[in-house]
Amino acid sequence: MAKMLIVEDTIPDSLSPDYLRITEITRKLEDAGFSLPRVAIDKCAEQAIMDLVNKNGTSVLPITLVNGFPMYFSRYPSNDEIKQILNVPDGILEKKICGCCCIEGCGGDC
Repeated sequence: MAKMLIVEDTIPDSLSPDYLRITEITRKLEDAGFSLPRVAIDKCAEQAIMDLVNKNGTSVLPITLVNGFPMYFSRYPSNDEIKQILNVPDGILEKKICGCCCIEGCGGDC
């Protein structure tokens, strides 16, 4: 199985919709037994990442490594990219849609 690592700015924009999305995705993956670690650039020991940041500045962050290779720069991977790389089955990352009739006590799984 492939391994992913997301290297972020030391102080990421925690109000960014993309940051919030990847935070939720990371939680869902962990709940399902998958791993998508995230590390701040100041804690990163990957030489390839340090070379990229030293050459281009922090504008290349976030960077996503796949099996140790820098794959995505300046953005977080999409949900579909994460699913494909980590072989995540359908239904784990997607928003759950209630299938009940929305009548209180109907026994639906809302």
